Amino acid sequence: MKFTAATSLVLLAAAGSAKYDIPASSSANCCFNGALVEGGKQSGLILSTQFWTTNGKDTENNGPKDSTAIHGLWPDYCDGTYPQFCSNVSGIPEYTGEQIGAVMQKYDPALFAYYQKYFKDLDGDTTDFLAHEYNKHGTCFTTMRPKCQPTLPWISQEDFAVLNYFRQFAHKFQERPTYNYLAAAGILPSATQNYTLAEIQSTLKQAHGATPYVGCNKKGEISEFWFFWHTRGTVNFGQYAPVESTTKSSCPASLRYLPKP
Repeated sequence: MKFTAATSLVLLAAAGSAKYDIPASSSANCCFNGALVEGGKQSGLILSTQFWTTNGKDTENNGPKDSTAIHGLWPDYCDGTYPQFCSNVSGIPEYTGEQIGAVMQKYDPALFAYYQKYFKDLDGDTTDFLAHEYNKHGTCFTTMRPKCQPTLPWISQEDFAVLNYFRQFAHKFQERPTYNYLAAAGILPSATQNYTLAEIQSTLKQAHGATPYVGCNKKGEISEFWFFWHTRGTVNFGQYAPVESTTKSSCPASLRYLPKP
């Protein structure tokens, strides 16, 4: 795609901002996560999210005992709200779980194997969960539109977007080994010991560079972590900068960090 020098200067000057003065119809929205419709909000935040699951129907569904599990890579607006299931307005086609799995197995079998280990819902399903995450969140990034992808002889533009979304999805998870961060600070899963939310947040802020969201269930048990980022460029290939969570923790001041069974 071709962009004018003026457009390039605007993008460079405002990189990382969620307030570009660029119409939703502009091809410049291939360069950053812009508004899906005219007058709409721009996705100034990206969240890489993780589960800490202890209640899967089968213990294997919880993922490895010494690691969190992958949850998602989501677009959020800077006010804390978010778009979802955007295919009808973004023009990004939805995929079934089987189709996503087939793309991974064809072009990156090791990636598919990685998801089989670290990405499962409570029922142990990987492919349906892939479809849910992609169709709910992946279709809401303007930079994921097929027309924004390179034209290559060996892969369609649609499959290229899907493949690299899930590569980035896994990469951001690997970049934030939450279990290891906490363990290094002496915070280990325990059936008897309570921890404070403040010490969890402080430890993760030191590692991430900003305070993430720490989520708990109604029993005050840790269930998830969300790391917030601003991006310079596309969701799949942009530069990510840590930022503070826009969502208040759902955990009490004293919480449980239970071991996986």
